[in-house]
Amino acid sequence: MNLIDTFQITETEVITITGGGGKTSLMFALGRELTAAGKAHVITTTAKICVADVNPAQLLIDPDIDTIIAEIKKDPAKEWIIGREEVAQQKIAGFDDADLYKLHQALSPLVIINEGDGSNRRPYKFYADYEPAIPTLTTKIIHVMGAETFKRPIDETLFHRSQLFDGEELFFDETALKRTLATFSRTKLDPHFGPAVDRILLINKADGEHLENARQMAKIGKMIFPHCFIGSLKEGWIKDCRC
Repeated sequence: MNLIDTFQITETEVITITGGGGKTSLMFALGRELTAAGKAHVITTTAKICVADVNPAQLLIDPDIDTIIAEIKKDPAKEWIIGREEVAQQKIAGFDDADLYKLHQALSPLVIINEGDGSNRRPYKFYADYEPAIPTLTTKIIHVMGAETFKRPIDETLFHRSQLFDGEELFFDETALKRTLATFSRTKLDPHFGPAVDRILLINKADGEHLENARQMAKIGKMIFPHCFIGSLKEGWIKDCRC
């Protein structure tokens, strides 16, 4: 799949993954590739990661970022998943901007892979005012959508917080998709991140019957995001929509 080359990831990137339909899978796939390439990295969250999704041998939990840094220095090649605390033994909460900046500086060169919001295991979501949590030091934003959402009813079956959808459409058609992506870009990205921060749209689950959905979604997505890809993390492929 070669995500490192596809997304042009350097050894000092801070990557924040948002959306739904493959965020966690992408996060761990990136981690595996970086490990294989011998590039130092950590996985973390500014939202919450499910404990059930994490290999306990990789997990490093401590409220003190200096303790986290010291432990990583003992074994910098390990694929660490770091957090500030466990919440109700179900979720892992991460660090704030200041701590992430300190981590990045202390362990440079270091790639940080950050999960910036949660979708309650649904293939897409609509956003509350306080979401997503994208650190200011982010250099790449990868927004993920599941292709199975296209032209489907806008309800809780496939959409987390469906009540926050701001349109009149009942189905997630071309109009609803275009408005949703444009609103996300205008309200969540534009006020905080300039052109130096890469904006990438990944339409995941473009396999089987959903391949044509993904292609149609990409035609709209590439008008809003400078970089747009379709793919299947499950099948292990990604294609640049500009090709």
